[in-house]
Amino acid sequence: MRQIMHGDADHVKERAFDHMTKEQWLVRQDVGMTSHHPHERAAAALRADITAGTYAAGAELPGQRELAEKYGVAQNTMGQALRLLEAEGLVEMAPRRRTRVLQAFPHLEVRVSGTGHLQPVDTENLGHADLRAGTRVTNQQAAEALLLPPGARLFENQAVLLHAGTPWATQTLLTAAKPDTGNGTHAVTVAPFVTGAAQQESEHRSRWSARPATVEENRQLRGHGLTVLEIRRVGYVQERPNSYLLTVVRADRVTIRTESGS
Repeated sequence: MRQIMHGDADHVKERAFDHMTKEQWLVRQDVGMTSHHPHERAAAALRADITAGTYAAGAELPGQRELAEKYGVAQNTMGQALRLLEAEGLVEMAPRRRTRVLQAFPHLEVRVSGTGHLQPVDTENLGHADLRAGTRVTNQQAAEALLLPPGARLFENQAVLLHAGTPWATQTLLTAAKPDTGNGTHAVTVAPFVTGAAQQESEHRSRWSARPATVEENRQLRGHGLTVLEIRRVGYVQERPNSYLLTVVRADRVTIRTESGS
């Protein structure tokens, strides 16, 4: 796992931000070979070659037998590796045809506003897919941040954020009061869709860290063995905590810039 700040930081450390300072975050996932599963190791090696341009977008890959010999695995194991990369959207497999490399997913630049919300620079290719809307749940971390008892029932809204049809982050909003969805969208977690009381928040505190993605996050973000950047934001209205927002960013596809000011 590696996090790069100003191009030279090699270790990821958890940082707390009471106020946003001007700095650039560039976090990328380095493809490693740490898995004990042969198909995952073969997928990691082929993924690295695709990323490096050894196999260009649109090109056909060598046959499965040739790939198996190159990466030192059995042919059926290579088939598993290719299916793994297909699930990630890196390659396309079809009957009676060689596997083809797909166009690389576009990189996305995101800025953090003065209110602590993520705002992609490219606003024309954005979208979202709602996962949960107004579900009642218990969440100990969120309850503690909102100064509520551990067993308090919270409203949960969750969405996957899309860029050019590709997921780049998930956001989960937890509140004690049911959020106002404004124009009818359930994506109250997504700036500029934040409405109601969340729009009136006068201050916020954010906590940043990087970690391996969970199984569910890998599925939602269409990846495998991903590194994600986690941002936990608590918003305040009249000095009282109002909302708890968890943003999980796919680190290999996003550059995040944080700047002070509104």
